[in-house]
Amino acid sequence: MNAVNEIAIENTAMLAELDTMRDRYLATPLADIDKARVARWKPKASLWQRLQPLMNVQAGLKRRVQQVGDHNICYWAGGNSAGPVVVLLHGFGSSKENWSYLAAKLRRENYLLVPDLAGFGDSDFHAEGDYRMAAQADRIAVWLQALGVDKAHIAGSSMGGAIAAQLASRHSHLVQTLCLMNSAGVPGRHLSQLESGLAAGVNYLSPTSRGDTWRVFAIALHRRQRIFGMILSFFMAGAMSHRKPVNDFIFSHLVDSLKDTFLSLAKISAPTLVLWGDSDQVLDVTCADQFCEQIDGAKAMILPAVGHLPMLEEPGLTARVLGDFWNARTRVV
Repeated sequence: MNAVNEIAIENTAMLAELDTMRDRYLATPLADIDKARVARWKPKASLWQRLQPLMNVQAGLKRRVQQVGDHNICYWAGGNSAGPVVVLLHGFGSSKENWSYLAAKLRRENYLLVPDLAGFGDSDFHAEGDYRMAAQADRIAVWLQALGVDKAHIAGSSMGGAIAAQLASRHSHLVQTLCLMNSAGVPGRHLSQLESGLAAGVNYLSPTSRGDTWRVFAIALHRRQRIFGMILSFFMAGAMSHRKPVNDFIFSHLVDSLKDTFLSLAKISAPTLVLWGDSDQVLDVTCADQFCEQIDGAKAMILPAVGHLPMLEEPGLTARVLGDFWNARTRVV
């Protein structure tokens, strides 16, 4: 059997696994979205809102809003206006604040654009909206063009990684380099704790209580970050549990996007770094190898004693790795 046939067989197996994952999800109560409840949902004040301005100060960026189609997109912008443009895309259930510590490390050399993805954070959510990864990528493309950005370094975390991959596939002219950070979009060789929970009808990323919120960070962060996780869960529990109807709705779109995202990977031409924490319990570290097999020329770096969120757990190390990657690609060009 030649190498081409082996790759084709492996890809067929991975597509079948993605179908199986989707079918498992659809067979659980998680797939029963209460659309009336979603339509009634409105943002409300929370303890997390009191912390957000401090995270903005930490990032050292300006808060702005841009209309993109029928969504107002809230974002941070700032840094070195003479430097390369860097776009940071957060993960599921999160917001631009996830990048605040990393942004503080990157802003001296780069001009940063850090959005709340449509449906999350302070950006608009519409109950009739399309939040599949391709639609989100198209929104980011329109947003960048509205801001006059010709090309940027794109880094995406988890769900944001899947959106970044779709952006690089669908709008390659906008992407100078791509970093997929603990990204969604391929099946791992082992079930993660998140995937095991989903198969049993529990979405650990969509909490309903303070205890559930603590579990989110216990899964997402390395165990040595336990105190940090407790602090985050204290401030974010109210906001995250209030958002549950919205998160469940958008998660259904994420699940429905996995196969499409996987199929987009072979079209990516941008230099790609796959960055992963070796202790990720949300998306298994073996996913890194799967991305490298699908994206021509992609290289992986595995960070020791790091979980699902390198930008929060090791912002200094993450900034150095990204800076080295961007500088190396600039020299090559």
